[in-house]
Amino acid sequence: MKRPIIAITPKTGKDQREESPYCYVFPKFIQMISECGGIPITLCNQEGSFQVSDMHSILERVDGVLFTGGPDLHPGLYGEDVMDCCGEIAEERDALEIPLMQEAIRMNKPVLAVCRGFQIMNVALGGSLYQDIGKQHKSSVQINHSQEEKDAVHPAHKVNVIRDTPLHQFSKGLLQIGVNSLHHQAINKLAEPLRSMAAADDGIIEAVYHPEKDFVIGVQWHPEILGISDSVSEELFLAFVDACAKQE
Repeated sequence: MKRPIIAITPKTGKDQREESPYCYVFPKFIQMISECGGIPITLCNQEGSFQVSDMHSILERVDGVLFTGGPDLHPGLYGEDVMDCCGEIAEERDALEIPLMQEAIRMNKPVLAVCRGFQIMNVALGGSLYQDIGKQHKSSVQINHSQEEKDAVHPAHKVNVIRDTPLHQFSKGLLQIGVNSLHHQAINKLAEPLRSMAAADDGIIEAVYHPEKDFVIGVQWHPEILGISDSVSEELFLAFVDACAKQE
């Protein structure tokens, strides 16, 4: 089987000291794709590198796309004004990732979306977000959704896996798994084509899939940080790379 070429969306911004732009992919994403048999490449949208009209051409040249974590989406993308509780916004990433997600799904390209990427998937398909869980989501159950980054190699809380979903398969039948957590936003209205695969005890949706596509999956946690030694993370990345390898 061929080694598939997998595009990875990067973190972008400006160096505060030199005010020069940077484009950066967290090495653990590269490591997970490589260890699972894929060839990772980096995309970038600095200074308008890509136009919406380029998305089809980009996707014709790769076998799948990994949408990574990062800053918040602009609330205007789901019809809301920016609230004080919203964090840093990366509009240059929104400009690349929303149309890229939409076209990848239209073309039935394998997609794995992590954290911000998970939220991009939901918004790109018509869903909305809580701009801040603590300010907008009311629950009697208190869960730490935003652990310290240095602690993210360990789970922060449990999620409840829904039976007969891809995640149920990746978890080898477990109905509860531990996940790490580095977010303050979350899915509010779930986009209609998507289906939930897991939720935390406070009701926050933690994983979704598109039942009409070969492999379109999003998770709110960071499986790349939990790494290959975590069985669910390994199964998730292996399944993604395998789906990419089957692209003609």
